Order: sequence, then structure tokens, then C-alpha cells
Amino acid sequence: MGLALLLFSLVLSGCASRLETAESLAASRHWRSEIIATPTFDLYSFGPSRFVADEPLIVYVEGDGYAWISRTQLSDDPTPRRPLALELAVADPRPNVTYLARPCQYVSGRNRRNCLPAYWDTAGYSEGVISAFDTAVTTLVRRAGTHKVFYVGYSGGGAVAALVAARRSDSAGLVTVAGVLDHVTWTSLDGLGSLRYSLNPADEAERLATIPQLHYSGGRDKTVPTEVARAYASRFPSNRKPGIEVMADYDHECCWSATWRSLISRTLPMPGEP
Repeated sequence: MGLALLLFSLVLSGCASRLETAESLAASRHWRSEIIATPTFDLYSFGPSRFVADEPLIVYVEGDGYAWISRTQLSDDPTPRRPLALELAVADPRPNVTYLARPCQYVSGRNRRNCLPAYWDTAGYSEGVISAFDTAVTTLVRRAGTHKVFYVGYSGGGAVAALVAARRSDSAGLVTVAGVLDHVTWTSLDGLGSLRYSLNPADEAERLATIPQLHYSGGRDKTVPTEVARAYASRFPSNRKPGIEVMADYDHECCWSATWRSLISRTLPMPGEP
């Protein structure tokens, strides 16, 4: 079943839970689910049961999810209603693709450790969050037996991916889709409150300057407008500015998953390529 047909069938069913929707997507790649324990959070993950030797690890990071019910009311469960980063991950043809949900997404019971609403609000990109992802990536790197990690982050997951990539020596590339790459600019443009407990990817320009990057932005995206990526790029030296590709007819959700296989295949190396 194609990805578009699978998504359509899930929408028509109307009764699938958010976890069931994610599990159905992952099943299309025969991926297994796992909860990766870190000192601060238990992170929900999907990926292959076996990794392919000598191929890089590609880590997809989910967006902020269903963080807000409205502009004034936080959700009590940030699990995404539409897991767009997972849609992108299952469309990626490479063998060692893995998906990491954000803290408190998909988990329940004892796995909801430290799940305070601040972690999908002002502390969404805080040190505790980034260190948890760093630990999870280390776990996945050891299993894959690789020394090369590429990151793909969607929306707020772009901020997390950039911040993790900045602190690791095995980071080989960074791709974001509608990424919150400068949350100071983002909150200012949207009239949101400051993310005062969060780290800002734009502040890591010096460390990120050595990592190959490409940042996709939708020309019709009103949630994370292109100005956010441009503000981020302005922090880099003139000879190290990251690439920005604006897809004129795309918005924050449309039409990334429909064309992602083509986009990512020309962005990251295919299997066997250096």
C-alpha cells in the first residue's frame, strides 16, 4: 500500500488512535517500535530490526506535535495527530533510517517520566531534552556500528536535530523541513512568548558551520516562515552559510511527504555513496 493510500485509509477509519496511526505507518517499512530510556526521558522510536553495515545512520526527529489546543491552552499530550516526520522517514529509501519522537509523545504510564507541560512549551529545546536525544543517538550509533550520522528534523524537531548535531563529532549532515532554527526570530514573528528555557540553534552557528546542511522551507508556510531560516543563516560566516531551498507552493504540512522520496534522494547520499 502506498503512503498516500495508507494515510487516506487511516483518515477514513476515524477510529485509529495517534499511536495506532504511527504504528501503521512504521509497519509499511516493517519497522519495530522501541522506547529508548535516557536519564531524563523515555523516547519513543521506530526503526529497522537490523542495521546495514557500513551505511550511515539517519535520524528523523518529530515536530512539536499536538503541543497546544489553542493559542492560549496547552495540550496534556503532545503526541502528534499527524506524525509528519514519521511520514518523511518511511518515505526515505535508505536502510538505516530511524525515527525519534519528542519527549512525552506516544509514551504512557511509567514511561511518562518528567512529562511536565513545559517540555512541549518554553523548555521544548532545553538542555535536558537535547541531552536525552544525544544519549538516544549514542545508543543507535552503537547498534548501527557507524561513525556517521545524518539528521532530518521537522518543525520543532529541526531545532532539536540542529542542537544535537552541534554537540556530536559524528554529525555528517543536517536537513530540516520548516525547521525552528532560530526560535527568537520565530516567536517574535508569531507574537509568541519567549522560549526562555530552550537552547537556540542559531547560537550554535560556530559549531554547526562545519556540518553540511540544507534547510527546506515552504513559501506558503505561515507557521514557520522562511524568515526564520534566513535569520539562522545570517549568523554564519559568509563562506559557510547553510543552504536554504524554498518550495514555493508548500506550507507547513503540504506537500512534504508526497515528494519527500525525490527530495531526500537528491539531498543525502544514497547507499554505497561516500
